[in-house]
Amino acid sequence: MGLYDQWSNLTPAEKAVIASMASNPLTMAKIPFIKLSKDTAFNETTQRFGFNGRNDESDAFRHCFWSSVLSRDIGYYWAKAFTDAHETNPTNPADEKEMDLHNNSVGLKIGFFYFIPDSNTNLSDKCYKALQNGELKVLKP
Repeated sequence: MGLYDQWSNLTPAEKAVIASMASNPLTMAKIPFIKLSKDTAFNETTQRFGFNGRNDESDAFRHCFWSSVLSRDIGYYWAKAFTDAHETNPTNPADEKEMDLHNNSVGLKIGFFYFIPDSNTNLSDKCYKALQNGELKVLKP
């Protein structure tokens, strides 16, 4: 997917976060990590579960892991701003939005408290443990 297509698929709130980050040379360099973290989360979820589901444990894990990687790589503030903006899609049902925001919040804290030198494997393990301990929300088993 080209940059134009990626930009076109963002919500207005996501575009606003990106624009705000782009206005500062120090945060501009962090923008590529957003797409990279999404790809990393999809790949890790596929490795752990064999698929990327919706409203199930794989979805909960993917949101947690994505947010933890973002929090580690671009900082808690920008990661929270972007993940919150990501959930503003008006077609997203309220219960799904609540689930996603909760799981993002758990991941943001994991990435904040266990930042560098934690590897993706460590963050993945922490998010999977959060899932196993019932800390993540799912809508369907």
